[in-house]
Amino acid sequence: MLPEPLENLASAYFNQDYDLDYDTPIEAVTDYRETNPPESVDTLREAIRSLLDAGTSDEQLAQVWLEEGNAYYDPRTNGVTMTDWFRTMLETLDQ
Repeated sequence: MLPEPLENLASAYFNQDYDLDYDTPIEAVTDYRETNPPESVDTLREAIRSLLDAGTSDEQLAQVWLEEGNAYYDPRTNGVTMTDWFRTMLETLDQ
């Protein structure tokens, strides 16, 4: 089951119009960090860290992000692997 904060980030912040709200995908992650309660940010951070620490494959991360999370942003279209995208999100949440 997808943790609620990860699903919220994917479906709400990366909906089909996310690129109208944000100049870059990382701005959406920054917005999430700045507008949600610290507990939600911590839960999201832990969910991402758990997926990365478990050695989740790029294919599995794509399924989590795009299918389970219903995100409309696919970092692979920009030449970024799913693993690198999840690492970048984690780094942004850690700031």
